[in-house]
Amino acid sequence: MAYEFKLPDIGEGVVEGEIVQWLVKPGDPVEVDQPMVEVMTDKATVVIASPVEGKVVEVKGGEGDLVEVHSIIAVIDDGSRATAPEPVSDPPDAEPVSAPPASAPDVRVLAAPATRRLARELGIDLTSVEATGPGGRVSSEDVRRYAAGGTSFHASAAGQASGPPSAPAPAPTPGPPPVEAEDQTLPVRGLRRRIWDNMARSTSTAAHFTFVEECDTTELVQVRRRFNERLDADEKLSFLPFILRAVVTALREFPDLNGQLNESVPAFVRRARHDIGIAVSSDKGLTVPVLRDAGRYSLLAAAREVRRLAEAVREGRTRPEDLGGSSFTITSLGRDGGLFATPVINHPEVAILGVHRMRREPRVFEGDELRIRDVMNLSLSFDHRWIDGHVGAAFAYRVIELLETPDRLFMES
Repeated sequence: MAYEFKLPDIGEGVVEGEIVQWLVKPGDPVEVDQPMVEVMTDKATVVIASPVEGKVVEVKGGEGDLVEVHSIIAVIDDGSRATAPEPVSDPPDAEPVSAPPASAPDVRVLAAPATRRLARELGIDLTSVEATGPGGRVSSEDVRRYAAGGTSFHASAAGQASGPPSAPAPAPTPGPPPVEAEDQTLPVRGLRRRIWDNMARSTSTAAHFTFVEECDTTELVQVRRRFNERLDADEKLSFLPFILRAVVTALREFPDLNGQLNESVPAFVRRARHDIGIAVSSDKGLTVPVLRDAGRYSLLAAAREVRRLAEAVREGRTRPEDLGGSSFTITSLGRDGGLFATPVINHPEVAILGVHRMRREPRVFEGDELRIRDVMNLSLSFDHRWIDGHVGAAFAYRVIELLETPDRLFMES
């Protein structure tokens, strides 16, 4: 008989997911617990397995499509001899012409999970927002335009849009450029779409200001070298565990940088625990797994956990519990770090640290003495709505002080 395979609950607060790829196709046999489909939510990318054994009859939705939790995404013939049910069909997209018109709250709104979350944060009813995205989807830009006083619409019996008479008409959205035969159109899907929405939300919501300063890491280089001389090859330390310890120590002194904003109140939730996001790049894009309660880790334990998180991202097996809910983020570009950059705040956090390329350069000391030193720049971006400039600068100099005199990392942490 036909078994209706429904999208299960895949995380607290998750109401829908985006199909990243199907791992089976109609006609394929499947076994219990065999991976069937890869689905992305705001929190993680998960692989969902078949709950039954049988043959795939139908799959619903293609790559990039959004599906709601508990909706049917596949039909499997499980081989039982029960009376076959009526053929499974999608519910109609709209009421018949003769049916009474739907009221505004009954309208089904198409929107990505990140867009729905943005609407909740801003206290906006998505049914009131004019959709300009592909396929009639409400985009994050539509929500921000509405929040800024742009147009809205409400479903009416005639199916026409109407907005507040006093609201100014928005500027027309530029159309796509002409596409030539040799051009390639790449849809914004999966992780890239999540990055797209998150970056747009952060830069349009937070009042970014960035503080950049040089850090003399000569002593830190020597301390790390001495540590690594005593460690096996697979236990060698990068500089990140030392930076983590410096950040956590400084956050204890500047607790207003450790937490998240609640935009709807508005309020700042000062976190007692230090859940540090570590930006990790992969061939699919940037992901920020979280080192939970980072202050409890020793230097070696922190290095092991960071390696585990980074490997999971690059191999596409990040666990949902390793994502989301960070209170502060570190992004390191390593050898590609350049001189400095402006890190984008991991909204709704209020601060992020950017770590740049380390280099050896001459520096002038007392008596005009020239010395060759290991130096790097640190870029810290803050949300100026909550963090004043002098507070951000004081935090930055505290991190620098700890990295320039690394003995203090073990005395004061």
